[in-house]
Amino acid sequence: MSDARTQAGVTALPTTVAARGDWTREAARRRARWPNRPLHHGLARLHPGAALAVIGALLTAGFVVAGPAQLAVLLVLIVAVLGLTRRLRAALPYLRFALYVAAFLVVLNPLFSRGGVDVLWRVDLPWFDIRVTLQGLVFGLGSALRLGVVVGAFALYNVALDPDEQLALMSALSFRSGLIVSLATRLFPVLSRDAARISDAQRSRGVELDRGRRRDRAAARLPLLSALLTQSLERAMDVAESMEARGFGRTGRRDWKRGRRWRPADRLTTAAALLAAGALVAGLVLGAFRYRFFPLLDDPWAGLADPLWIISLATLGLAAIVVPFVAELRCRR
Repeated sequence: MSDARTQAGVTALPTTVAARGDWTREAARRRARWPNRPLHHGLARLHPGAALAVIGALLTAGFVVAGPAQLAVLLVLIVAVLGLTRRLRAALPYLRFALYVAAFLVVLNPLFSRGGVDVLWRVDLPWFDIRVTLQGLVFGLGSALRLGVVVGAFALYNVALDPDEQLALMSALSFRSGLIVSLATRLFPVLSRDAARISDAQRSRGVELDRGRRRDRAAARLPLLSALLTQSLERAMDVAESMEARGFGRTGRRDWKRGRRWRPADRLTTAAALLAAGALVAGLVLGAFRYRFFPLLDDPWAGLADPLWIISLATLGLAAIVVPFVAELRCRR
Protein backbone atom coordinates (compact mmCIF):
# COMPACT_ATOMS: atom_id res chain seq x y z
CA MET A 1 0.00 0.00 0.00
CA SER A 2 2.81 2.42 0.90
CA ASP A 3 4.59 1.68 -2.38
CA ALA A 4 1.41 2.42 -4.27
CA ARG A 5 0.97 5.71 -2.43
CA THR A 6 4.60 6.61 -3.00
CA GLN A 7 4.33 5.78 -6.65
CA ALA A 8 1.13 7.81 -6.93
CA GLY A 9 2.78 10.74 -5.19
CA VAL A 10 5.87 10.55 -7.38
CA THR A 11 3.82 10.37 -10.53
CA ALA A 12 1.52 13.20 -9.38
CA LEU A 13 4.38 15.54 -8.43
CA PRO A 14 5.62 16.33 -11.95
CA THR A 15 2.05 16.93 -13.07
CA THR A 16 1.50 19.41 -10.23
CA VAL A 17 4.79 21.18 -10.94
CA ALA A 18 3.99 21.28 -14.64
CA ALA A 19 0.53 22.70 -13.91
CA ARG A 20 2.04 25.36 -11.68
CA GLY A 21 4.51 26.19 -14.40
CA ASP A 22 1.70 26.57 -16.90
CA TRP A 23 -0.16 28.90 -14.54
CA THR A 24 2.99 30.96 -14.01
CA ARG A 25 3.62 31.27 -17.74
CA GLU A 26 -0.02 32.21 -18.33
CA ALA A 27 0.17 34.90 -15.64
CA ALA A 28 3.39 36.24 -17.17
CA ARG A 29 1.74 36.41 -20.60
CA ARG A 30 -1.20 38.31 -19.15
CA ARG A 31 1.09 40.77 -17.40
CA ALA A 32 3.05 41.27 -20.61
CA ARG A 33 -0.13 41.89 -22.54
CA TRP A 34 -1.68 44.25 -19.99
CA PRO A 35 1.21 45.69 -17.97
CA ASN A 36 -0.89 48.44 -16.43
CA ARG A 37 -4.18 46.61 -16.15
CA PRO A 38 -6.17 48.35 -13.38
CA LEU A 39 -7.76 46.52 -10.49
CA HIS A 40 -10.87 48.72 -10.69
CA HIS A 41 -12.78 49.65 -13.78
CA GLY A 42 -15.05 52.45 -14.91
CA LEU A 43 -16.56 54.61 -12.22
CA ALA A 44 -14.84 52.60 -9.47
CA ARG A 45 -11.43 53.92 -10.61
CA LEU A 46 -12.33 57.54 -9.98
CA HIS A 47 -11.99 59.52 -6.80
CA PRO A 48 -14.80 58.60 -4.38
CA GLY A 49 -15.96 62.22 -4.35
CA ALA A 50 -16.32 62.20 -8.15
CA ALA A 51 -18.15 58.86 -8.09
CA LEU A 52 -20.46 60.17 -5.37
CA ALA A 53 -21.23 63.24 -7.50
CA VAL A 54 -22.25 61.00 -10.43
CA ILE A 55 -24.42 58.82 -8.21
CA GLY A 56 -26.06 61.92 -6.70
CA ALA A 57 -26.85 63.22 -10.19
CA LEU A 58 -28.41 59.85 -11.12
CA LEU A 59 -30.50 59.90 -7.96
CA THR A 60 -31.63 63.44 -8.74
CA ALA A 61 -32.65 62.33 -12.21
CA GLY A 62 -34.62 59.42 -10.77
CA PHE A 63 -36.61 61.70 -8.49
CA VAL A 64 -37.06 64.58 -10.95
CA VAL A 65 -37.91 62.88 -14.25
CA ALA A 66 -41.48 61.59 -14.60
CA GLY A 67 -41.79 60.36 -18.21
CA PRO A 68 -41.68 56.56 -18.64
CA ALA A 69 -39.44 56.78 -21.71
CA GLN A 70 -36.95 59.03 -19.93
CA LEU A 71 -36.92 56.76 -16.87
CA ALA A 72 -36.29 53.76 -19.11
CA VAL A 73 -33.30 55.54 -20.66
CA LEU A 74 -31.94 56.31 -17.18
CA LEU A 75 -32.32 52.67 -16.13
CA VAL A 76 -30.44 51.50 -19.22
CA LEU A 77 -27.71 54.05 -18.44
CA ILE A 78 -27.32 52.74 -14.88
CA VAL A 79 -27.13 49.13 -16.07
CA ALA A 80 -24.49 50.16 -18.63
CA VAL A 81 -22.45 51.90 -15.92
CA LEU A 82 -22.65 48.79 -13.73
CA GLY A 83 -21.48 46.68 -16.65
CA LEU A 84 -18.53 48.93 -17.47
CA THR A 85 -17.60 49.03 -13.80
CA ARG A 86 -17.57 45.20 -13.76
CA ARG A 87 -20.01 45.24 -10.84
CA LEU A 88 -23.20 44.06 -12.53
CA ARG A 89 -23.06 40.62 -10.93
CA ALA A 90 -22.54 42.15 -7.49
CA ALA A 91 -25.54 44.45 -8.02
CA LEU A 92 -27.90 41.61 -9.00
CA PRO A 93 -29.40 41.19 -5.46
CA TYR A 94 -30.41 44.86 -5.43
CA LEU A 95 -31.78 44.75 -8.97
CA ARG A 96 -33.67 41.53 -8.20
CA PHE A 97 -35.28 43.18 -5.18
CA ALA A 98 -36.24 46.18 -7.32
CA LEU A 99 -37.71 43.82 -9.94
CA TYR A 100 -39.94 42.09 -7.39
CA VAL A 101 -41.26 45.36 -5.96
CA ALA A 102 -41.66 46.82 -9.46
CA ALA A 103 -43.75 43.83 -10.55
CA PHE A 104 -45.93 44.34 -7.48
CA LEU A 105 -46.39 48.02 -8.38
CA VAL A 106 -47.22 47.23 -12.02
CA VAL A 107 -49.95 44.80 -10.90
CA LEU A 108 -51.31 46.78 -7.95
CA ASN A 109 -51.45 50.32 -9.32
CA PRO A 110 -53.84 49.61 -12.22
CA LEU A 111 -56.28 47.89 -9.84
CA PHE A 112 -56.56 50.87 -7.48
CA SER A 113 -56.02 53.80 -9.86
CA ARG A 114 -59.53 55.12 -10.46
CA GLY A 115 -58.52 57.72 -13.03
CA GLY A 116 -58.11 57.26 -16.73
CA VAL A 117 -60.41 57.29 -19.73
CA ASP A 118 -59.30 54.25 -21.74
CA VAL A 119 -60.78 51.28 -19.85
CA LEU A 120 -59.07 47.99 -20.70
CA TRP A 121 -60.85 45.70 -18.25
CA ARG A 122 -63.69 46.15 -15.81
CA VAL A 123 -65.39 43.92 -13.24
CA ASP A 124 -68.46 45.02 -11.27
CA LEU A 125 -68.57 43.32 -7.89
CA PRO A 126 -71.22 43.83 -5.22
CA TRP A 127 -68.74 45.45 -2.85
CA PHE A 128 -66.02 46.67 -5.17
CA ASP A 129 -65.62 47.96 -8.72
CA ILE A 130 -62.37 47.09 -10.51
CA ARG A 131 -61.40 49.29 -13.45
CA VAL A 132 -58.10 48.72 -15.22
CA THR A 133 -57.28 51.65 -17.49
CA LEU A 134 -54.43 52.30 -19.87
CA GLN A 135 -53.48 55.38 -17.88
CA GLY A 136 -53.31 53.39 -14.63
CA LEU A 137 -51.18 50.73 -16.30
CA VAL A 138 -48.71 53.30 -17.62
CA PHE A 139 -48.66 54.99 -14.20
CA GLY A 140 -47.73 51.69 -12.58
CA LEU A 141 -45.02 51.14 -15.19
CA GLY A 142 -43.63 54.64 -14.56
CA SER A 143 -43.56 54.02 -10.79
CA ALA A 144 -41.74 50.72 -11.36
CA LEU A 145 -39.15 52.39 -13.61
CA ARG A 146 -38.59 55.17 -11.08
CA LEU A 147 -38.03 52.58 -8.36
CA GLY A 148 -35.58 50.73 -10.60
CA VAL A 149 -33.57 53.91 -11.24
CA VAL A 150 -33.39 54.82 -7.54
CA VAL A 151 -32.47 51.30 -6.42
CA GLY A 152 -29.95 51.01 -9.27
CA ALA A 153 -28.28 54.25 -8.19
CA PHE A 154 -28.04 53.02 -4.59
CA ALA A 155 -26.67 49.69 -5.85
CA LEU A 156 -24.03 51.57 -7.85
CA TYR A 157 -23.09 53.48 -4.71
CA ASN A 158 -22.75 50.26 -2.74
CA VAL A 159 -20.78 48.18 -5.25
CA ALA A 160 -18.65 50.87 -6.92
CA LEU A 161 -17.44 52.67 -3.81
CA ASP A 162 -15.23 50.84 -1.34
CA PRO A 163 -16.82 50.63 2.15
CA ASP A 164 -13.76 52.28 3.68
CA GLU A 165 -14.01 55.14 1.19
CA GLN A 166 -17.72 55.46 1.95
CA LEU A 167 -16.89 55.75 5.63
CA ALA A 168 -14.16 58.30 4.90
CA LEU A 169 -16.59 60.44 2.89
CA MET A 170 -19.42 60.33 5.39
CA SER A 171 -17.21 60.69 8.45
CA ALA A 172 -16.48 64.26 7.40
CA LEU A 173 -20.06 65.08 8.43
CA SER A 174 -20.71 62.54 11.17
CA PHE A 175 -18.38 59.65 11.93
CA ARG A 176 -20.90 57.49 13.80
CA SER A 177 -23.66 58.00 11.23
CA GLY A 178 -21.24 57.23 8.42
CA LEU A 179 -20.14 54.07 10.21
CA ILE A 180 -23.74 52.89 10.64
CA VAL A 181 -24.61 53.51 6.98
CA SER A 182 -21.39 51.86 5.78
CA LEU A 183 -21.99 48.76 7.91
CA ALA A 184 -25.62 48.51 6.81
CA THR A 185 -24.81 48.69 3.10
CA ARG A 186 -21.89 46.30 3.51
CA LEU A 187 -23.86 43.64 5.40
CA PHE A 188 -26.91 43.60 3.12
CA PRO A 189 -25.33 41.22 0.55
CA VAL A 190 -24.11 39.05 3.45
CA LEU A 191 -27.67 38.86 4.77
CA SER A 192 -28.91 37.83 1.34
CA ARG A 193 -26.32 35.05 1.10
CA ASP A 194 -27.19 33.83 4.59
CA ALA A 195 -30.86 33.59 3.62
CA ALA A 196 -29.94 31.54 0.52
CA ARG A 197 -27.76 29.17 2.56
CA ILE A 198 -30.42 28.65 5.24
CA SER A 199 -33.03 27.96 2.55
CA ASP A 200 -30.75 25.37 0.94
CA ALA A 201 -30.19 23.73 4.33
CA GLN A 202 -33.92 23.49 4.96
CA ARG A 203 -34.53 22.03 1.50
CA SER A 204 -31.84 19.40 2.11
CA ARG A 205 -33.76 18.35 5.23
CA GLY A 206 -36.92 17.81 3.26
CA VAL A 207 -38.73 21.07 4.01
CA GLU A 208 -41.02 22.07 1.14
CA LEU A 209 -40.40 25.79 0.64
CA ASP A 210 -41.53 26.14 -2.96
CA ARG A 211 -44.59 23.91 -3.13
CA GLY A 212 -48.16 24.22 -1.97
CA ARG A 213 -50.33 27.22 -1.45
CA ARG A 214 -48.97 30.65 -0.53
CA ARG A 215 -50.07 30.25 3.06
CA ASP A 216 -48.22 26.94 3.34
CA ARG A 217 -45.07 28.37 1.75
CA ALA A 218 -45.17 31.40 4.07
CA ALA A 219 -45.59 29.13 7.11
CA ALA A 220 -42.68 26.97 5.96
CA ARG A 221 -40.41 30.01 5.71
CA LEU A 222 -41.04 31.25 9.25
CA PRO A 223 -38.18 29.14 10.71
CA LEU A 224 -35.94 30.72 8.06
CA LEU A 225 -36.66 34.18 9.47
CA SER A 226 -35.93 33.00 13.01
CA ALA A 227 -32.61 31.44 12.01
CA LEU A 228 -31.70 34.49 9.94
CA LEU A 229 -32.43 36.82 12.87
CA THR A 230 -30.34 34.68 15.21
CA GLN A 231 -27.42 34.58 12.78
CA SER A 232 -27.66 38.35 12.21
CA LEU A 233 -27.48 39.01 15.97
CA GLU A 234 -24.46 36.72 16.27
CA ARG A 235 -22.74 38.53 13.40
CA ALA A 236 -23.54 41.90 15.04
CA MET A 237 -21.81 40.70 18.23
CA ASP A 238 -18.79 39.54 16.20
CA VAL A 239 -18.57 42.92 14.44
CA ALA A 240 -18.84 44.76 17.78
CA GLU A 241 -16.07 42.64 19.31
CA SER A 242 -13.88 43.18 16.26
CA MET A 243 -14.39 46.94 16.43
CA GLU A 244 -13.60 46.96 20.14
CA ALA A 245 -10.43 44.94 19.54
CA ARG A 246 -9.35 47.55 16.99
CA GLY A 247 -9.78 50.37 19.49
CA PHE A 248 -13.12 51.83 18.41
CA GLY A 249 -14.45 54.33 20.96
CA ARG A 250 -11.15 54.94 22.75
CA THR A 251 -9.51 58.31 23.13
CA GLY A 252 -6.43 59.36 21.25
CA ARG A 253 -5.28 58.77 17.71
CA ARG A 254 -6.13 55.27 16.47
CA ASP A 255 -5.98 55.56 12.70
CA TRP A 256 -4.54 57.60 9.87
CA LYS A 257 -6.01 59.08 6.73
CA ARG A 258 -4.45 58.61 3.32
CA GLY A 259 -6.41 60.73 0.89
CA ARG A 260 -6.52 60.13 -2.84
CA ARG A 261 -5.36 62.87 -5.17
CA TRP A 262 -7.80 64.51 -7.53
CA ARG A 263 -6.84 63.86 -11.14
CA PRO A 264 -8.09 65.73 -14.23
CA ALA A 265 -10.54 62.93 -14.99
CA ASP A 266 -12.01 63.25 -11.49
CA ARG A 267 -12.45 67.00 -11.86
CA LEU A 268 -14.04 66.65 -15.30
CA THR A 269 -16.42 63.96 -14.03
CA THR A 270 -17.45 66.06 -11.04
CA ALA A 271 -18.03 69.13 -13.22
CA ALA A 272 -20.18 67.14 -15.67
CA ALA A 273 -22.18 65.58 -12.84
CA LEU A 274 -22.82 68.99 -11.25
CA LEU A 275 -23.87 70.39 -14.63
CA ALA A 276 -26.29 67.48 -15.07
CA ALA A 277 -27.74 68.05 -11.61
CA GLY A 278 -28.16 71.76 -12.34
CA ALA A 279 -29.94 71.02 -15.62
CA LEU A 280 -32.24 68.56 -13.84
CA VAL A 281 -33.14 71.06 -11.13
CA ALA A 282 -33.74 73.75 -13.76
CA GLY A 283 -36.02 71.38 -15.65
CA LEU A 284 -37.94 70.65 -12.46
CA VAL A 285 -38.46 74.35 -11.76
CA LEU A 286 -39.47 75.11 -15.34
CA GLY A 287 -41.72 72.07 -15.62
CA ALA A 288 -39.77 70.49 -18.46
CA PHE A 289 -39.89 67.00 -16.93
CA ARG A 290 -43.56 67.07 -16.04
CA TYR A 291 -45.66 64.18 -17.34
CA ARG A 292 -49.41 63.74 -16.93
CA PHE A 293 -50.91 60.27 -16.61
CA PHE A 294 -54.54 61.19 -15.87
CA PRO A 295 -57.05 61.64 -17.39
CA LEU A 296 -55.13 61.30 -20.68
CA LEU A 297 -51.53 60.35 -21.29
CA ASP A 298 -49.05 62.89 -22.54
CA ASP A 299 -46.87 62.02 -25.51
CA PRO A 300 -44.16 59.76 -24.01
CA TRP A 301 -41.63 60.64 -26.72
CA ALA A 302 -42.00 64.42 -26.55
CA GLY A 303 -39.84 64.70 -23.42
CA LEU A 304 -36.89 63.04 -25.15
CA ALA A 305 -36.48 66.08 -27.43
CA ASP A 306 -36.49 68.64 -24.60
CA PRO A 307 -33.22 70.66 -24.52
CA LEU A 308 -32.79 70.33 -20.77
CA TRP A 309 -33.25 66.58 -20.99
CA ILE A 310 -30.68 66.32 -23.79
CA ILE A 311 -28.19 68.36 -21.74
CA SER A 312 -28.84 66.24 -18.64
CA LEU A 313 -28.48 62.94 -20.48
CA ALA A 314 -25.35 64.05 -22.38
CA THR A 315 -23.58 65.26 -19.23
CA LEU A 316 -24.61 62.14 -17.30
CA GLY A 317 -23.24 59.93 -20.06
CA LEU A 318 -20.05 62.00 -20.16
CA ALA A 319 -19.55 61.75 -16.38
CA ALA A 320 -20.57 58.12 -15.88
CA ILE A 321 -19.31 56.40 -19.05
CA VAL A 322 -17.11 58.47 -21.38
CA VAL A 323 -14.61 60.00 -18.95
CA PRO A 324 -14.03 56.80 -16.87
CA PHE A 325 -13.67 54.72 -20.05
CA VAL A 326 -11.13 57.13 -21.59
CA ALA A 327 -9.20 57.30 -18.31
CA GLU A 328 -9.02 53.51 -18.16
CA LEU A 329 -7.78 53.32 -21.76
CA ARG A 330 -5.03 55.84 -21.01
CA CYS A 331 -4.04 53.83 -17.94
CA ARG A 332 -3.71 50.63 -20.01
CA ARG A 333 -1.44 52.38 -22.49
